[in-house]
Amino acid sequence: MINARQHRALNLLWISQARSWIRHQIPLLGSIIAGKPDTADGRMDGCIDIDPTTLRLPKNARTFALKVRGDSMRNAAILEGDIVIMEFREAKHGDIVAALIDGETTLKRFVVHNGVTYLRASNPKYPDLIPARELVIQGVLIALLRLSKS
Repeated sequence: MINARQHRALNLLWISQARSWIRHQIPLLGSIIAGKPDTADGRMDGCIDIDPTTLRLPKNARTFALKVRGDSMRNAAILEGDIVIMEFREAKHGDIVAALIDGETTLKRFVVHNGVTYLRASNPKYPDLIPARELVIQGVLIALLRLSKS
């Protein structure tokens, strides 16, 4: 049990931290399938408040969040129900990306091999996705949030 003096000290600490905390809102733009690609729903489901220093966000990061549906990225520790924080930027080989492939969206690993770009799941039951017409990277994963199921 803490005594009254310790309680006052904690309150002062919490108040000073609350004043120094910089609130940053990231738009939650619906969900993304981590499985077979799906048509994008494009709806906004609100915002997520985060501390940009905790996520080590660059000052001018253009970010958005998506809720994960499916299990194709489970071996990358991305599970159904997780929230992925994405940044609008150019993808590099090995990045996990939100991508539009032939008109459908998905969350996969971006692969460049012998000049060919394609998407790879982190679950062996899903095949590589090679674009027939287009592959547009919509964002690159910069953080993952997992809410407790208590």
